[in-house]
Order: sequence, then structure tokens, then C-alpha cells
Amino acid sequence: MASFQELQQQKAELDLKIAQSMDAARRMAAELEQARLRHEEIEAGTAQITALMEKYNLSKEDLFPGSSPSKVANLPLKESKTLAEMRQYFNRR
Repeated sequence: MASFQELQQQKAELDLKIAQSMDAARRMAAELEQARLRHEEIEAGTAQITALMEKYNLSKEDLFPGSSPSKVANLPLKESKTLAEMRQYFNRR
């Protein structure tokens, strides 16, 4: 049978583990909140870019020349690149 001191030692160890777990849970909650806020900012920025692309009939290449498609957010294209080039050419004249 465990002595009273051994039980107190086990309780202290368990209390420490609980405190460490609670601290880790708080840190994870803070990190998740930061990630959620970053995600909302990205979504808002993507929506603004999409709205500007639609308003001015721009393509991804117009906004990000020379970039690979994998690096650019997946924004829907409204028209082909050829048509966008034709619009730019005739709008400049």
C-alpha cells in the first residue's frame, strides 16, 4: 500500500502534467485564432482581387506577369487570355 507521501508526490506530478496540458491547450487555441484571422484576411484579399479582375476585365497574367499558376491564388478566369489581350489593345487606342 502506498504511503501518504507517495500519494502526495503522485498528485503533485499529475497536477504538473495537467497544468502543462492546459498551457499547451491555451497556446494551441491562440495559434488557431491567429490562423483563423490570417485565413479571413486572405479570403478578403482574394475577394477584393477577384472583384477588381472582374471590374477591369483582368486576367491572372495581367496582375502577376511571369508567375506560375501554382503560385497564384485560384481565381476564376472570366475570359481567355487572347480576348483579354484584344481588349487591352483596343482600349489603349
